Amino acid sequence: MNNYYITFGSEGQPFKGGWIIIEAETIEQACKIFRAMYQYKETNDTLLKFCSIYTEEGFKQTEMYKSNDNLGAGCHCKISIKKETV
Repeated sequence: MNNYYITFGSEGQPFKGGWIIIEAETIEQACKIFRAMYQYKETNDTLLKFCSIYTEEGFKQTEMYKSNDNLGAGCHCKISIKKETV
């Protein structure tokens, strides 16, 4: 699994500033998880409501990561999906 970092702007998104981390196999899966968590009622909207999505390696090169700040906020949460055989 990989960590994908989703950043937010100042308005019209689930959070003001900061970022969330989504654990997923691919960037496409991370986007689907984001939609399921934050835009599940907007079935006809193809636009995902965040600013950018980064790989962990890419995000660690940003000033946001280095200063732990994006518009006055840091990491809001980490989302991971667990599959168990029962």
